[in-house]
Amino acid sequence: MKKLNHFSHPHPLVLVEEEMDWISITYYCSACHQRVEGSSYNCSECDVCLHKFCAELPREINHPFHLDHPLILGGKGCDQYPGFKVYQCNSCGRRYRSGEELCFYHCSSCEFVLDIGCALPPNLSTENFKCALLPNLITGDFPKLKHFSHQHLLFFIQNYNIKLQDRSCTACEEPISGPVYCCFDCMFFLHQKCFDLPLEINHPSHRKHSLTLLPNPPPHPEKCSCHLCTKAYKGFIYYCSLCEFGLMIKYTFSDHKVIKNKHHEHPFTLVARSSIPFICDACGTNGDYCIPYVCTTCAIVVHKDCTSVPRSILITRHDHPIFHIHFLEEKEVKKRDCRICHDEINTEYGCYHCPGCDYFVHLYCAMDKHIFIQEFEMTNENQNLNQMNLGWLSGEPSITRVLKEKKIRGEVIAIEIEHFNHQCKLILCDDVKDEKCCDGCGRSISTSFYCCAECNYILHKRCAESPRKTRHWTCKGTVTLVPYTYFKCVLCCLFCSGLGYTSDVTGRISCIPCFLIPDAFTNQGHAHSIFFDDRTKMKCTVCHDGGRHEKIGAFVCKRKECDHFTLGYTCLALPNTARYKYDEHPLVLTYRDDIHHYSDQCVCDICEESRDPNEWFYYCRICNNSAHFMCVLGKYPFVKLGLTHKYGFHEHPLTFVKKDYYLDYLKCSVCGKYCKGVFFKCNRSGCEYAIDWDCRETLGN
Repeated sequence: MKKLNHFSHPHPLVLVEEEMDWISITYYCSACHQRVEGSSYNCSECDVCLHKFCAELPREINHPFHLDHPLILGGKGCDQYPGFKVYQCNSCGRRYRSGEELCFYHCSSCEFVLDIGCALPPNLSTENFKCALLPNLITGDFPKLKHFSHQHLLFFIQNYNIKLQDRSCTACEEPISGPVYCCFDCMFFLHQKCFDLPLEINHPSHRKHSLTLLPNPPPHPEKCSCHLCTKAYKGFIYYCSLCEFGLMIKYTFSDHKVIKNKHHEHPFTLVARSSIPFICDACGTNGDYCIPYVCTTCAIVVHKDCTSVPRSILITRHDHPIFHIHFLEEKEVKKRDCRICHDEINTEYGCYHCPGCDYFVHLYCAMDKHIFIQEFEMTNENQNLNQMNLGWLSGEPSITRVLKEKKIRGEVIAIEIEHFNHQCKLILCDDVKDEKCCDGCGRSISTSFYCCAECNYILHKRCAESPRKTRHWTCKGTVTLVPYTYFKCVLCCLFCSGLGYTSDVTGRISCIPCFLIPDAFTNQGHAHSIFFDDRTKMKCTVCHDGGRHEKIGAFVCKRKECDHFTLGYTCLALPNTARYKYDEHPLVLTYRDDIHHYSDQCVCDICEESRDPNEWFYYCRICNNSAHFMCVLGKYPFVKLGLTHKYGFHEHPLTFVKKDYYLDYLKCSVCGKYCKGVFFKCNRSGCEYAIDWDCRETLGN
C-alpha cells in the first residue's frame, strides 16, 4: 500500500488505485476543489482526499510565465505563507488565502501566483491521471513577442484555462476568445486579431488623412468620443491628430457598414463621410461629430446606437407599453412636453408615445437605466392596450373582505371591512374626538378613518385602501405592503412605524404617504406643477437641505420665474395638520407668512428663535401662534409611542416612550447620559434598562 506524506496535511495519505464507487459520499480534492474520480490519496483519520495527479505535483517548477524565479507549490501547511494574506492568480484571477486547503504555485519575492491549472507545464504527461482540472490547462509553446502598446513581452497562448474567458481584450474591450497574447504581470490581454492590427489604415469615413492606431485615447478634453457611436473612447482607437477624428477599433471592420436587426424592417447603411451635421430621426438629438446611418427606404438618418431602438418598451413611469415613432403626423400644431423631463418634444423627430393616453417621452428619457424596464413584444394575446394596465396603484388589495357598504352622495363606500394586518373588523368613522395616530403611516388622524371596536387599531381611509402588492414608478419590480415596528423610509429619510412598501427586488422600504406621491403634480406650496428629477443637485427650497435627496432625487419646477424651485421628499412628507402638546387647536401647515411682513416679527413661538417668512411653518389662526415645523413635530414624529419590540441586545422587550416628568431620572444604559426626547425602556418590573434612540441604532437589531 503506497503512502505519501504531503505538505498540506499532517497525516500520511494512502493511495487508492480504483474509483470509490462503493461510497455514496462525493469527495472533492483538497488541492483543486474538483470532484474526485479515479485514483486518489486519502487520509484514514480525516476526510481529506487528493487526486493522485494533484498529490504528486512537483513542489518547485520553472515556468515560462515567470522566468525570474522558480514557483513553489503552496497552500495549507506551508510555512512560507504565514498570516491571512490573499493571493490572486495572475492568469485566471482566482483568489487564495494563505492557510486554506487549496494549493497554488507562488513566487513569494514577486508575489506572483498561478493556479495549478494555469501553472502546469504543457509537456507534463497526464496519462494514468484522472482529474477534472486537466481539460482546462493552458497549453502551447508560449512564444514571447513584443507589441508596441505594452512595455513587457507578451506570451502567445493557443489554448487556455476556461476561466480566462472572464477577461477582456485591452484593445477592443470584448471578452477574450481563441488564441490570445497576454502579460500576466500586468493582466494585459490581446486577441490575436487585435495583436495583428495594422498601425495605420485608410478609412472611407475620413478620406483626408490616414488613421493611426493608438493604445490610449488622446488627452484633449472635448469631443473625446468615437465618431461612429459617440461613446467615450475605450481601448485602442484609430485616430487622426490633424482633424481630431477617431474610431474605436471594433468599428473599423467591414461588418459595421450595414446593420440589420429586428427593430427596423430595412437595413441601415453607414454613410462613408465624416463631419456631416444632422439631427437623428430616432432620438431627435444633434448628430454633429459622428458618422450617421441611413435607411434609404424610410428616408431617415440615425446614430449608430439608434439603429437598434426597441419598437415598444415598458417603463416605470407609465401604466401601458409605449411605442417608438420617427415622427408624429398631426393635423394641427400642438406643443408637447416630455412627461419625464418636461422639456418640449420636437415631434418632427423620434420619441416614444402611448397612443391611448396622449403620453409622450424623449427616447433618451425612456431608456434611462432607472426608468426602462424591458422591451415589449406585441402578440395576439396582448394587442388590446386598454386591458394592459400595469399601473402602480393597481394590484392585490389590502382590504381582504368588505362586510358592509353604504351609498353616500352617489358613491358606494365600504363602512365595515377586514384588513390583512388586523384580526378584527374595522368600522369607518368620521368623528375625530381625541388625538389619534394611524397604525399604517404614523400620521395623526384628521379625516375619515377605519377603527377597531375591540382595540385601538386605527387606519386612515387612504392607508386601508392602499394596495397590498403592486408596482411603483420609483422602482422596476413589484412592492409589497409589510407591517414593521418601525423603519426608515428610503424616500423621505424619516423613521416611521406601521406599514411600509418593501421592494421585492432591492428590499428598500417607503412609507405610504411617500408611496402615494405621483411623479408630477401640483402642490399647495407652489403655484405651478412640479415633477420628479432624479438628477437635480439643487437644495430643497423649503428646508435648504440637499443631502437627503442627492441620491434619490427631488421635485422641481422648470419655470424661469420660480428660480429653480425644488422640493424634497422630506418636506413633502409634512402632514397638513399637526398638534402640539401646549396648543389647544390643531396647527395648519402654512407655506408663506403673509401676516408678519417683517423678519423681526417672524418668531417661532416654541423655540423663540427667528423664522424665515418664506419657509413653511405651522400656524394656528385662532391663537395667532406660529412655529418651525421641526419644533412642532419633533425628531421622530411618525414613530408611534407605546410600540414594543424584542431586540437581541436585551433579554426583555423594549417599549418606545417619550420623556416626561416620571421618566426624568432614566439614564441610557449604553452611553450613561440622561435619556432625552424619545427612547426605549424596559417595562419589566425591577429592570431599569433604557437606551437612547441613537445608541440603539448603533447596536442594530
